[in-house]
Amino acid sequence: MHQGNALEIIPTIMKEWDLVFIDADKSGYIDYYELTLPRLKKGGFMLADNVLFHGEVLEENITGKNALAIHSFNEHISVDESVQQVMVTVRDGLMIIQKK
Repeated sequence: MHQGNALEIIPTIMKEWDLVFIDADKSGYIDYYELTLPRLKKGGFMLADNVLFHGEVLEENITGKNALAIHSFNEHISVDESVQQVMVTVRDGLMIIQKK
């Protein structure tokens, strides 16, 4: 178990992962994704929680800071050709991402 700033801790962990779960500060989702993806095994999964952010990411004019961050994260994943993904619309949304 590690305690502290994940953006500082993740680069110090020299392991390869089968599964990564992201549920943190919404403005950091892209950073967490980019830090962990290189260490995710081929065929491994990443789960990102709250990707619908109370439905705010579906609004025509997104105004909230967290909703904008999650919308940017969703867009970032959608154009990444190194992964395939599906959004599960259970509760506040869960993105299941698999590294190709």
